[in-house]
Amino acid sequence: MIVLRNMFEDEVNMTSLHDVKYLVVAIELPTGATELIINTTNIPSKIDYYMNAYDENFRLKANPTIQIVDFMLT
Repeated sequence: MIVLRNMFEDEVNMTSLHDVKYLVVAIELPTGATELIINTTNIPSKIDYYMNAYDENFRLKANPTIQIVDFMLT
């Protein structure tokens, strides 16, 4: 998932965050279920959270069985 994190970083760097209305993140839970999180406010702070709370493989540092598996900025 290093590739996905790099794609996330690239898209964030190439996008004017003032124009982003939605940040959607798909997270795989330990059960195998996928949870969608839709952020509509404070998007820059949510991006900072994902970059700091998740490692280079997009696994949650506090619980590596949780992983970001997809995202969308729109």
